Amino acid sequence: MIPRRLATTAALCVLAAGNVWAQQMAAKPLPSSNTPQQGATTPSGNLPQDKLEWSPQEIELAQARCSVVLKGLDVVAVHTAPWREGTECGTPAPMKLISVGKGQQQVMLSPPVDLTCDMIAAIHKWVQQDLQPLARKHLGGTLARIDTMSSYSCRNAYGRAKSRLSEHGRVNALDIRAFAAARGQTASVVADWGMTAREIAAQAAAAQSATAQSAAKPAEAPAQTKTGPAADTTASAGTPRAADRPVLADPARIAIPIPGISIQMPGARLPSDSGGVGLVQPSRLGGPKPQAGSEPNPAALNGKMDFLRGAHRSACRIFGTVLGPEANNAHKNHFHVDMADRRGIVICE
Repeated sequence: MIPRRLATTAALCVLAAGNVWAQQMAAKPLPSSNTPQQGATTPSGNLPQDKLEWSPQEIELAQARCSVVLKGLDVVAVHTAPWREGTECGTPAPMKLISVGKGQQQVMLSPPVDLTCDMIAAIHKWVQQDLQPLARKHLGGTLARIDTMSSYSCRNAYGRAKSRLSEHGRVNALDIRAFAAARGQTASVVADWGMTAREIAAQAAAAQSATAQSAAKPAEAPAQTKTGPAADTTASAGTPRAADRPVLADPARIAIPIPGISIQMPGARLPSDSGGVGLVQPSRLGGPKPQAGSEPNPAALNGKMDFLRGAHRSACRIFGTVLGPEANNAHKNHFHVDMADRRGIVICE
């Protein structure tokens, strides 16, 4: 009897211990795919679900390809450590682009940016083929600097939670805020692009609305004319009043203005310093007279908008996506260019 009682007691202890262990496990949350783990950060700044590493073979092949793509190009770019965030962000062969060109044609990237070798090759082509000629034509000298805003960023397009991955997340995009020439002229996207089509349309709509509101106001009642015996007998006789009679100009004061020359009609009084030949010196509005050789360069004063418009148009022939102030308000202050592969389709806005 005693052995059987001991066996029963032992079995009950085992069952009790099992129940306690099960309760403890149920109290602990199971690992979830949404629970961030330690590693690189995600677009929202939290830790990613997981972090995958590029294989040595992937890194070697990507760097070898970059050597081929950039061979012979005048660029200063250095390899940086491969990185990968989540399942889509990063690249096995990122490079930091420092400058494009050499000598007096060298264009610095300020600050330097992390890009793929394909983006670097595209920027090199854009600078050498289009931006330098445009700068010489509209900015009065060679291009010396590109002011950058953003390159790599593991996020969705426009930073939205529900949208496709941005090309910034693939190290395949660049945001540019300004271009600076060697002589100091800087073309800023936000300051020098000019009014966008939507801004012009908004102004036109506002003016049309104001005109419609003005036309809708009731017209003022006309002033009433005196009648009866007290009325002006001259007016009733049909004689025009003095205010209604035409005013004849004094022939001595009639002059036909022509820029730089003033031709006066016969009988007119000429200024005392005219020499009596009917010519007068043109007047100059405020400020000192311009001195020889001091005239401002028209390209330096008025060419910034032309440069930016030309730069945008030319970028559309090279990159897969080009967005600027005309695209939307999010790009009012910069150009976005990337090498997204859309099977021959180019987005140019």
